[in-house]
Amino acid sequence: EYPVLWPVGQETLRFGINHEEILLAFEAIEAGHIAKSVEHLAVHEQRNILQPAMYNNKGLQWLLRGNHASYVTNLPSGAAQAIELTLASQCHPVDDGRTIDFGNNPVANLADIKQRMAFVLKAAKQFDDLLHSDKRDQIEQSIREIAFSGGVR
Repeated sequence: EYPVLWPVGQETLRFGINHEEILLAFEAIEAGHIAKSVEHLAVHEQRNILQPAMYNNKGLQWLLRGNHASYVTNLPSGAAQAIELTLASQCHPVDDGRTIDFGNNPVANLADIKQRMAFVLKAAKQFDDLLHSDKRDQIEQSIREIAFSGGVR
C-alpha cells in the first residue's frame, strides 16, 4: 500500500496518498495553466511532504528562527546565514536577480507554512520571470550544471 520508504519513517510521512493538490496540478497543466500547476505542486510539496518531514520538528524550528533572527539583527555578529534561494548552480548568493531572500523580519518563521509559501511562490515567480527574460540562457546553463555535476561551486 505504501511501497516507498524514506528515512523519516512511515509514521512521519506516508507515501502513496492521493493528495488533492496533485490532481489540481495536473488538471491545470492540461488546461494550459502552467503557473497555477506550479503553485499546486509547491503547496503539495510544502504542506504534504516537507512540513511533516522536517518543518514540524521543534528542534529545526528553533534553529531556523534563531538563525534568521541572528542574521537580521546581526547579533552575534556574523554568526548566521541568510535564508535565501539562489536560482543558480552556486551555493552562494549572486547579485543579478537570481537570489531570493526570505526577508528582514527578525520574527519571521520559515517553519510556518503560510510564510514559507509566500517565499516559495516569490521564488517561483522570479524563476518564471527569468525564463522569460534575457537571462534565460543563464538559468538553463545553471540547470545543466546542477544536472550534470551536482552544481556545487
